[in-house]
Amino acid sequence: MMDIVSWTFANPPPNEEKPLYIDPSNPLRSLSFSQTRKLVRQLIAGFNAHKIEQNNCICVVSFNDINYTPLYLSIIGSNLRFTGANPGYTTRELSHHLRITGARYILTSLKSLHVSLAAAEECNIQPRNIFVLNFAGEDIPLAQQSWEDLLCHGEKEWVSGGDGEMRDAAAAYVSTSGTSGLPKAAVIGHGYLISQGKVVQDLVRSGTQINKRRGEESDVSGVKSLIALPPFHVFTMPLQHTVPLRTGYPAYIMPRFEETSFVSAIEKFGITHTIVVPPIMMTLSKHDKGELNTLRTVFVGGSRASEGMQRKLYGAMSEEARIVQVYGMTETGWATTWSRAEKDASGSVGQPVDGTRLRIVDTSGAEVQKDNITGEIQIFTAYAMAGYLNNIPATAEARTPDGWIRTGDVGYVQDGNWYVIDRTKDLIKVRGWQVSPAEIEAALLEHPAIQDAGVIASSARDGCGEVPLAFVAKNGSREISEHDVKEFLGTRLARYKNVEEVEFVDFIPRNPTGKILRRVLRDERVERERTKDELAAVEYRKVEKVREYESERDISGRKVG
Repeated sequence: MMDIVSWTFANPPPNEEKPLYIDPSNPLRSLSFSQTRKLVRQLIAGFNAHKIEQNNCICVVSFNDINYTPLYLSIIGSNLRFTGANPGYTTRELSHHLRITGARYILTSLKSLHVSLAAAEECNIQPRNIFVLNFAGEDIPLAQQSWEDLLCHGEKEWVSGGDGEMRDAAAAYVSTSGTSGLPKAAVIGHGYLISQGKVVQDLVRSGTQINKRRGEESDVSGVKSLIALPPFHVFTMPLQHTVPLRTGYPAYIMPRFEETSFVSAIEKFGITHTIVVPPIMMTLSKHDKGELNTLRTVFVGGSRASEGMQRKLYGAMSEEARIVQVYGMTETGWATTWSRAEKDASGSVGQPVDGTRLRIVDTSGAEVQKDNITGEIQIFTAYAMAGYLNNIPATAEARTPDGWIRTGDVGYVQDGNWYVIDRTKDLIKVRGWQVSPAEIEAALLEHPAIQDAGVIASSARDGCGEVPLAFVAKNGSREISEHDVKEFLGTRLARYKNVEEVEFVDFIPRNPTGKILRRVLRDERVERERTKDELAAVEYRKVEKVREYESERDISGRKVG
């Protein structure tokens, strides 16, 4: 197996000057196949000129952009390790990301520059190792250097490998919380990335074949994708960074999801394919069919989309459109299963992709052989992550002795279709992001007025996904309010990690080894809510009796009749 960069550029389209990466806010701003390849070579020459030694890790801190793909490919093509960080991270979070990935260089957007500089200082990263991504040619502080400084050293070919040579070589470090605990860096190899690229190509081609059977235009030139998800997420990587260059269909790149701009782009450019997480699904389902009329395939991942969510979105799209729910995880690849049916609104995540096996395991560790029996879903693929970087215990915990990856998800299989219904792991899925309760708890415990804290998932008020709910035990007589807690977390964590609600309790239940008993917290929460409902019902009956009593008496208080 060759390296991911060589594989990506191996099949040039007939027209190498056709725009492939397009800014929907300014369509004249674009990159063709040849421009992308040249930019990758220029960046590789720039990294070499700045004496960035091979096997180092470069962290990109930026929202999405048409230039993100060249950055991604050039870092990997220099035999460096790519890692992407959320531009919404606080200094604390970015510092943790830099430490677990070992990144010694940073490419940061102007918006993230302040946080990047602070995190770099905490991690002893030299200022000369930081480049500002002023993609629109904005002025940058005098003390900083632009990424354009990397483009002044000619071109250099990427580091390539022959068949089998690069399969297991590390290409990227991707942040993931795994099945539990703080974020870790999954080591992703070239073989993993190529395998996922092939799978996504098949997904796109299957859609065009279905349209062909319906008598619709199936030529790849009619396929246009819209991408508004984080480019450093494994859900986005294959569809953005490899498939356009392999297939020749254009990708319209938005910095982030914004409802009005997203829907407008679908209408204006005739978008046929997009990738979303369930909250975006729910947003799109509120729009008219005319606005989403050109959509033919919507890939959904990040968390499970229920049958109800799918049916609502189907109601907002044309009859020819289909929703393809995919299932996977950073450790195995996002496209582990997918629905091959023309339309499936059952809530199933489909069937395993070629080269991947799934199994259900009960609580005793035995494999379940029958349909409709729930248990933990485990995945086996030849192209799983190599492990968690510098974290042997977490790597061992993620795998079974016979090499299967534990997902922490509970599900079942019926007639060959797989269903995900719950999770054994503690992670909270907020708008497609995985949020670690342990990370929030660690931040809460930094507050002097908090003695202990526990965090669980709670249903979002809009019914779409989950939000963190914190239980807080105060430190003695010190006072702290729910507002204080949220404000404190807001200075330490990204917005989506902040808690939706705070409940103050006397203590946090833990087992003898110190592990928080989240099940007890959940059960007590349910019981309190039930008690509130019962008390409300009692009060309602009292009010009704008073009304009944008053209706039977005249103004003087005498009983009528």
